[in-house]
Amino acid sequence: MNYVLYVEGVENGFYTYWDRDKKYKVGDHVWINFRRTKKVGVILYEDKSIGHEFKISEILGQVDEQVSYSVELIDLFLWIKNYYLCNFGDIIGVSRPKDIKISYSKRIIFNKSIIPMDENEREFIDYITKKQTAAKTTMVQKFGKKLLDKFIKSQVVLENNTIKENKYLKNEENSIKYRYTRKKSHLTAEQAEVKNKILEGTKRYYLLKGITGSGKTEVYIELVKDALEREGGAIFLVPEISLTPQMVDRFKREFDEIAILHSRLTAKERAGEWKDIYSGKKRVVLGVRSAIFAPVKDLKYIIIDEEHEGTYKQDSNPRYNAKYVAIKRAEIEGAKVLLGSATPSIESYYHAAQGVFQLLELKKRYGKAIEPDMKLVDMKGEKNDFFSEDLIDHMAGRLRKDEQIMLLLNRKGYSTFVQCHECGHIETCPHCSISLSYYKKDGLYKCNYCEYTKRYSNTCSNCKEKSLKFSGKGTERVESELNELFDLPILRVDSETTKTRDSHNRIYSDFLNKKYKIMVGTQMISKGFHFPEVTLVGIINSDSILNFPDFRAGEKTFQLVSQAAGRAGRAEKKGEVIVQTYQPDNYVIQKIISNDYEGFYEEEIENRRILSYPPFSRIINIIISSKEEKGLEEYTGEFYKEIKKDTLEMYGPMAPPIYKMGGNYRCQIFIKGSRHEINRLKGKIAETVLKFKNNKYRIIVDVDPINLM
Repeated sequence: MNYVLYVEGVENGFYTYWDRDKKYKVGDHVWINFRRTKKVGVILYEDKSIGHEFKISEILGQVDEQVSYSVELIDLFLWIKNYYLCNFGDIIGVSRPKDIKISYSKRIIFNKSIIPMDENEREFIDYITKKQTAAKTTMVQKFGKKLLDKFIKSQVVLENNTIKENKYLKNEENSIKYRYTRKKSHLTAEQAEVKNKILEGTKRYYLLKGITGSGKTEVYIELVKDALEREGGAIFLVPEISLTPQMVDRFKREFDEIAILHSRLTAKERAGEWKDIYSGKKRVVLGVRSAIFAPVKDLKYIIIDEEHEGTYKQDSNPRYNAKYVAIKRAEIEGAKVLLGSATPSIESYYHAAQGVFQLLELKKRYGKAIEPDMKLVDMKGEKNDFFSEDLIDHMAGRLRKDEQIMLLLNRKGYSTFVQCHECGHIETCPHCSISLSYYKKDGLYKCNYCEYTKRYSNTCSNCKEKSLKFSGKGTERVESELNELFDLPILRVDSETTKTRDSHNRIYSDFLNKKYKIMVGTQMISKGFHFPEVTLVGIINSDSILNFPDFRAGEKTFQLVSQAAGRAGRAEKKGEVIVQTYQPDNYVIQKIISNDYEGFYEEEIENRRILSYPPFSRIINIIISSKEEKGLEEYTGEFYKEIKKDTLEMYGPMAPPIYKMGGNYRCQIFIKGSRHEINRLKGKIAETVLKFKNNKYRIIVDVDPINLM
């Protein structure tokens, strides 16, 4: 039998090898000779082609202490490779912890009976018939290797790998299967109706649109319970920041055996969790993007919370979107997918309108909580650039009542750029085409793209004058301004204050216990947190994303502000939200204030239809970069000519919004067209990437991009 293998460490390394005795299976790691070097290969599928023009080498043997992928996961990896035009090795790399080792013992399993030829054979057959399964070492000791090999070859018995450390035998399986006992549910009638529609439904994909605070998590938990009762498993995905202590605690209270997978784990912790999933010891996975590859046994549900979040799309190789990988995996493994959000992505809501997803809704807040009042403030008439008079008055009122406040500003640092009043010079990054942000507490200028830093000197680096103007407010500046207004400690939450391993635990605990009355933060605070004492949410600048050169700018603004607004009034106390803007008449802002997602969707989908943007088209963004500016545009132009197709909208070569990043000059090719035409072009793009391979240039192909900067 011939197999196609992926040879690890070899670019585009798909090669055919011979399995002489049919000992191996799809998903196994095996040893092979590759150009006179011993290498590891992963078996992908059977090569059924006839009459090869090359000599086929034999597989040498199985790699000890290596995982074996299921056929379903191999199929998923191959789909990702073809859809996202990425390297198979990158997919393997992201799918499991690095250098994971699994210790195996060989089991001998009874397969079929034969008429024994002598006494030894009769004893062998009698023993294995009675036992059904036994350790290989035991069979060798009792009957000798020669007789065992004979019966393996004739398939009287079968060899099977069992994980040593977990002793994964029938009696252990039973203890795993029946360990879970359902705990009492406390669903509202609305939640129970949603749950039952999923359990009893014939659809594979569901979109749950539930307003903030409606108790979507309770529905998620009920589905996981159903999976365990049916001796299956579930994967629950959350955006990185949503993996808050309260979510983890909530799941751990419900389920005894749950695996947690996220970026803050050490390599050892991650490997331990992965082994428990692989062995079947843990059947529930709570994790971020890459947890979609967890080897869960008998997968029943994949749940994706805050499905609209852009963090489900990986911005480095392989550039996959976990949401669409989940949909494909569910199709392959026969599972169901539930996408949940208070503000679904335009594409997801469109698919629900078209009947691809079944739309389910939760329209009421859970318990006694009611939706907050929304108020719009036009900042053009305000004296203070940071806080309107309305916001200051409402903050003072809430603080007098000993209640808590959350303020959102989606920019970190003290100011986003510093300009000299004398000569007009702006401090910029030497490696990227953007201004440097100023971080007052650290006394540094920082680049938010390449992490370049330099000391702040209080003088212009061009003319040496001390006349610097700080423009573009960030969270650190807001914190400073708040300290001038209110004599109390402020909790700032952004990527600068959450770098330590336990930062989210500390932030959650401190604010929940009212150590701080005011929290100011970036989009990190807009979701996942539930604080009963928060009664006021202020949106400092709702326009921060609205004017980006991105067709999703309106959608991202609606989602961010609506999600942040949902933090107010989540318990019995009435909440309110103040939205500050310089564009009060913009339809996005108006729909936010009226809490009208459907109205926003109708306007947005019509704009997408007119301009033929997703979901009415598919997009590929190709970025070609080089340390040298000379020759880049010409090289990109040649690449463009090679893949040019008249049935698609194609633009290039052109400079992207950020022309230089991390010391590399960048050129862009933007492609838009129907799904059919885009898929037809992918093969040509893959061929051209190989043809144009050049150490001077790096080619990035981003299929279905989220970030167009």
